[in-house]
Amino acid sequence: MMGARAIQATMERAMEMSRLQDAQAKLAAALDRLEAALARPPAPARDLADREQRIAELERELDRISRDHMALEGTVDHVTARLDAAIERLRAMVRS
Repeated sequence: MMGARAIQATMERAMEMSRLQDAQAKLAAALDRLEAALARPPAPARDLADREQRIAELERELDRISRDHMALEGTVDHVTARLDAAIERLRAMVRS
């Protein structure tokens, strides 16, 4: 039978997984937007300033996606380590 601490730890892991899934969904949506932007033929720029502005917008979007990706990698590593530890604790409980 699971104790209160084990149940709380399981609930915390479930919340972390939910946050991880949210982060993955945001990253996927951002990548979809970037891919859609790249797939569209660029609107004809009236002048160099318009082109430079569009380039700056795409660079900001790429920077944001890169930051999201790095944060997601850190979250995945953290969640993986915690899940591995929880699995090991459950195995130890089953063995005893």
